[in-house]
Amino acid sequence: MRETDITEVMENYVNKQEMSGGALMVRKEGKLVYKNKWGYSDLESNTPIEYNSIYRFMSMSKCITGIAVLKLYEAGKIDLDAPVSVYIPEFANMRVADDARYKMDDNMKIKHMFWKLLTFRMDKVKTVDCKREITIRDLLSHASGLEQGVAGLMAFIKMKPTDRSLEERVMRYSRYALDFQPGTSTSYSPLAGFDILGYIVGKVSGLGFENYLQKEIFNPLEMKNTFFYPNAEQKNRIVKLYKRKNGKLVDVTDTKEDTHQFMHHGNFHIESGSGGLYGTITDYEKLAEMLCNEGKFNGKQFLQSKTVQLMHTEAQEKHLEAEPGQVWGLSVKIRQDPTAAESFAHAGTYGWSGAFGTHFFVCPDKKLEAVFTTNRSDLGGSSSYISRKVEELVFKIWGN
Repeated sequence: MRETDITEVMENYVNKQEMSGGALMVRKEGKLVYKNKWGYSDLESNTPIEYNSIYRFMSMSKCITGIAVLKLYEAGKIDLDAPVSVYIPEFANMRVADDARYKMDDNMKIKHMFWKLLTFRMDKVKTVDCKREITIRDLLSHASGLEQGVAGLMAFIKMKPTDRSLEERVMRYSRYALDFQPGTSTSYSPLAGFDILGYIVGKVSGLGFENYLQKEIFNPLEMKNTFFYPNAEQKNRIVKLYKRKNGKLVDVTDTKEDTHQFMHHGNFHIESGSGGLYGTITDYEKLAEMLCNEGKFNGKQFLQSKTVQLMHTEAQEKHLEAEPGQVWGLSVKIRQDPTAAESFAHAGTYGWSGAFGTHFFVCPDKKLEAVFTTNRSDLGGSSSYISRKVEELVFKIWGN
């Protein structure tokens, strides 16, 4: 396997209109060993992808939110095992769904699900008491029960973009029924968990979430092109969002499939820690470099090495597999058993992906990290076949 094989694969994706364009950066043992880009940020105008092209990070925002929480944990301002109600009192009396209508059932027919969705109301879901409160750790490791089962995901689908602020969105979640008892199960919380964490970061720091990220993460890591809402100049560098239909890429930029409609934000300014950040590949690679270097960046300790270790250690006391062979750390997924996970990565590799095709990972034992960027609305996030191919190529070339 050679570096030229990467270009062959990526150019093939572009030529077959499986992606409009993308970029990849790989670093090993502190040295940038690979950097390349392919294709276009705008197919209609033939505008090429550049290293300062701006992507919708989507759920790769969650890792940035997780790092913000861990910075405050190091400062003694957040306790990972404290109930969320310590920081947001409205979460003190959550309830757990116990309703036969919203049990996950392999025999449930699509038409039945559709009818349930039409008639669904969260305030009509039958519930029982929580055996314990949701903790910060639960939110960071997708074990809270928020938006993680039939009732929660129906609420997510039916949500209208009417919340005018992050606080209003979080208060909505405080009225949800949990899909399971906290800490007893897992799936994936697309919005709720990390939007709540972002709100807590803003509240505890006293700066507001957006300002805290800028001051404590983006400035120290020299991430000059990462933000929630673009200015006029940045808008010109945002890559178009595409969807593949009948073998061709169709521009779906600014439609209901794009970021703010997809996350039910509409035109409201909501600093979504779950998926609202935009940025460049070079910015995100600085974050990955810091993690791979055990918390150091440009010779300075940004995060303590033990905090980085904690981030990529299985988070819950009860073993909860997100997928076969994979568990949650604190805002990252860990390939605990690559064989079971059908992964080319080494055991202990961790990272996450975005719904529109962005992807990053860090392999601690090989001091290897990679960041890949593209924006296509139907790639499937962490299940993207392009992301899986990127991991395969990187580990075959640099994983020895």
